[in-house]
Amino acid sequence: MPTAVYSDRPASVLAHLNPARMLSTLWAHRALALQLARRDIESRYKAQRLGLLWAVLNPLVLLAIYTFVFGVVFPNRWNAAREEHLGLFALNVFLGLVTFGLFRDLFNHAPGLVVANRNYVKRVVFPLEVLSIADFLSCLFTLAIGLGVWLAGYLAIVRQLPPPEALLFPVLVLPVALAGLAASWFLSALTVFVRDLSNAVEMVSTVLFFLTPIFYSLDHVPPSFRAVLRYSPLTQAVESARAAMIRGEQPDWSAWAITLAASGLAALFAFAFFTKSRRAFADVL
Repeated sequence: MPTAVYSDRPASVLAHLNPARMLSTLWAHRALALQLARRDIESRYKAQRLGLLWAVLNPLVLLAIYTFVFGVVFPNRWNAAREEHLGLFALNVFLGLVTFGLFRDLFNHAPGLVVANRNYVKRVVFPLEVLSIADFLSCLFTLAIGLGVWLAGYLAIVRQLPPPEALLFPVLVLPVALAGLAASWFLSALTVFVRDLSNAVEMVSTVLFFLTPIFYSLDHVPPSFRAVLRYSPLTQAVESARAAMIRGEQPDWSAWAITLAASGLAALFAFAFFTKSRRAFADVL
């Protein structure tokens, strides 16, 4: 297992903000991240009778509830000119849930990453920053299952393969991945010093859930609010994924580039905050 060597001399702020240092550190511990992610996935489903089937059933049940509430009880139209087919509405909603779910899982898991692994904190050579990467890989596994369910639904409802633009999804979700990693590093470190942060995380997660256009189209948001939401990595990813995977359209690449740059900077600063504050973890825990 690769190890990191930490000097007693604190590194400068610029050293922590060096993107090359961040990437080299994460690459050096890629095998450890994969090992931790695999262990997390196995422990999550191994002892359950239905095993991985729960990873499919949970999003399907939520999809059925949300589709009934927002598609039947409170009808919503993606296209104001015609009544939306309920099956297509469900595909739009589920794709939004799957895309947002990557960030939500990283965001909600963050407060417990370091606090719940005190035994790793005591090991001077253990690279604690890899815990967020392992959680990210575990969340990617859940995302892959969700996409498989969405694809099966698309084939059953539309009765044809998704458009070729659907292959852009891994690229379109990059800003969400970086934003989720930024939240994971920052919140997991901050929770060591502020233990009741987990309560605030749950509240913010709920707020972001309804501010992201999952059950509605961004076009239905009033223009004054739309200008703010448009450049959210979550909004961009959801809207771009729908444009590419359902309508076969090219996303707004300029907006994607802006959110990617912002999320990348956020991840870099969050990584720097984590590595800078790591020395105090053992004293607090």
